[in-house]
Amino acid sequence: MTAEQNILLDPSIRDWVLLPLIMIVLFMGVLRHYVTILMNSPSKPNMARICNVNIQNYGRILLSSGAALSPESFKHRAERMLNGMLKKEVDPVNPMEMMNDPNVMMGLLKNQFMMMVPNIGMMMLVSYFFSGFVVAKFPFPLSHRFREMMQRGLEIDVLNCNYVTSLSLYFLIMSGNQGLLQLLLGEDVESENHSAMMMQQMPQASGQPVDFAKVFKQISDELAFVKDHHRWSYEKAPDVLLKNWRSQKRAKGMAVKRR
Repeated sequence: MTAEQNILLDPSIRDWVLLPLIMIVLFMGVLRHYVTILMNSPSKPNMARICNVNIQNYGRILLSSGAALSPESFKHRAERMLNGMLKKEVDPVNPMEMMNDPNVMMGLLKNQFMMMVPNIGMMMLVSYFFSGFVVAKFPFPLSHRFREMMQRGLEIDVLNCNYVTSLSLYFLIMSGNQGLLQLLLGEDVESENHSAMMMQQMPQASGQPVDFAKVFKQISDELAFVKDHHRWSYEKAPDVLLKNWRSQKRAKGMAVKRR
């Protein structure tokens, strides 16, 4: 095997394999993006869940930033939450709620469809029309471990590993075309393959049911404790302000005397 190999790319391979392969992959990415947008139906908002989330967020903000309020103001807000919003009845959590929701199941099926069908079609197209061509060469050497990755569809043991076949280039373009798609579409484009895989592995991650009864109970206990042990961060603010003002005034007076 020679130390260096120089293989010239046939202009016909460039015109009928390399450029069409790049254009087809980019076109399929753009088409998949817009078809995914068209197939995604907006989900109906759950008003009860939204209200519970707002109550939870308000309670957390009151606990974390309540030191900025005066004791009277904090106590008034805490009692209002304890006697009102945190005492509302909450429906018990149903673990099978998300699985029984037809919208969730339909969304999972759509994501799987948009991931599998185009990939299978593109794989068959590339394997049938563009398999067995050497289309590119990396400007740096690679070890023999990369042969299977860079030279799929071509079994020539004496060929250097930095030469890339059309089938391997297809996988490389598929895994790194998000930047080009973002430039073409002028917006943030997420990887549909990655999102579909995440939806398959964690179908309930985005809509995991929350036991708001336990959350409200925890916030109620924390508010009941903090209400009687509240410390106002600005309680000594007037004294500190006057002290700083006097020290600055004294420093200015001493500077005038020195002049």
